[in-house]
Amino acid sequence: MRPKPENLFNRKKKRNKKGSMIDVFFVIVTIVGLAIFILIMSHVTPKITDGLKEIDELNETNSSRQALDAVEENNNKLDGILLFVFVGLIIGIFITAFLIDSHPIFVPIYIFLLGFAVLIGVIMNKVYESFYNSEVLNETARELTFTTAILNNYVPIVIGVGIITMIIIFAKPKQQGNV
Repeated sequence: MRPKPENLFNRKKKRNKKGSMIDVFFVIVTIVGLAIFILIMSHVTPKITDGLKEIDELNETNSSRQALDAVEENNNKLDGILLFVFVGLIIGIFITAFLIDSHPIFVPIYIFLLGFAVLIGVIMNKVYESFYNSEVLNETARELTFTTAILNNYVPIVIGVGIITMIIIFAKPKQQGNV
């Protein structure tokens, strides 16, 4: 006898549950990678566009000048994009944490994983600081206010997100039939 589609779906749903602490690790690495990418792009793009503006054959048309100006204008928006992505990922973690059913016996494991996440956050913070403090990128990094603010407070943010996530996972009322 073939199982009903509902039962098959429910079994698959139960097998594919992932912990929200994995999402915290994902955000830690993704935000630092994106921040380094934005820092390098914010440094390189004006140099490239300035070099292209000096080429007379390229600047003969109005559309080419507009395109270079648009590239510079969009380059200035990268800092806000990082903030938007960061807030979106944090909200996504909280929503995921709310949707995960977990048993309180896993609290010590989550605390251990949070400690490990803080360690990874410290390492990622130091990686970004090495880019931030380099002579070449230091001036550009100071212009990225949101990026700098997020990554200067990275470890407290990781701790706060981890603790709030654990509170959301373990403090919500359990429904009958859930684990």
